[in-house]
Amino acid sequence: MIGRIFLYTIIALLGVFVLTSTFALEHGGGFTSARPPISIHDLRLLPESYRDRTVTTEGTLHYSADLDQYEVVDADQQAVVLLGYNESLLRTMLGKTVTVTGRFDVNEEAGIYIDVESIGITQ
Repeated sequence: MIGRIFLYTIIALLGVFVLTSTFALEHGGGFTSARPPISIHDLRLLPESYRDRTVTTEGTLHYSADLDQYEVVDADQQAVVLLGYNESLLRTMLGKTVTVTGRFDVNEEAGIYIDVESIGITQ
């Protein structure tokens, strides 16, 4: 009898853990990064300094219908394009302040961009 109660309690706790983890991953989970953020202004001002490096930056997530791409934008309306991330997850974060980490680069097609490794809503 006690063994069954113990077993059912463990199963219930594992279920709660899985549901909580899934929810946190799908909705940003108040993401923070261990890397100090680099301003979008600095990324745009000195792109060669950060090229092919993993960077973290913060800003508001926007979607540019004209360019058909997602961007992280700072208070001065300077933007960096975001590539390589699940668009359905990005849509859930539109208009929110996010922290983005990924490989920074520049090319003629995308301009200044981050190949996103992780993104989450900033607390």
